[in-house]
Amino acid sequence: MGEKERVLELKTRRIIYNYILKNPGLHERELSRQLETALSTLDYHLYYLKKRELIIAKSDGHYTQYYASGKIGSKDKNFLALLRQKVPRRIIIFLLIRGSCTHKSIWDHIGLAASTTSFHLNKLVNNNIISRVEHGRDSIFYVLEPEYVSDLIILYKESFVDDAVQRFADTWLEIHPRNLSKAKKQDME
Repeated sequence: MGEKERVLELKTRRIIYNYILKNPGLHERELSRQLETALSTLDYHLYYLKKRELIIAKSDGHYTQYYASGKIGSKDKNFLALLRQKVPRRIIIFLLIRGSCTHKSIWDHIGLAASTTSFHLNKLVNNNIISRVEHGRDSIFYVLEPEYVSDLIILYKESFVDDAVQRFADTWLEIHPRNLSKAKKQDME
């Protein structure tokens, strides 16, 4: 029996590992909610899995997201870390559907203060998920790699607790059935 099999012999630990494998980028509290596991129990097993290098943790300063080691690239991790946050996810999906929008259009759609919307837009721009083009006194925003971001959303749609993600994925696949890259399709099977 190999090291990985020995570490995953315990049912609870195996469930946690497999859940992270299928739902990369979730943070500890979300894992606790979705797995209906006490935080103390989850914390113990996450620590154990990290020490044995079966999972890795990536912190963004506010949350620590968990990923199965060697199963997902750094670009996917960066994008998923933001897609796991409700407001950035809503902005990204809105821009994917609309193509490009002004700050005001996004602000109206999101329904948050203009400064909060700006904060999230800047975070997405700084992480190279969206781009800003100055157009007179307005800024126009658009997703830099719409097919790539759509593929990620569709690939992990079951792991988001947001009905908007499911509706977006179904609509996107209906309109653009060939946009899902071959590599991502194979991962889904």
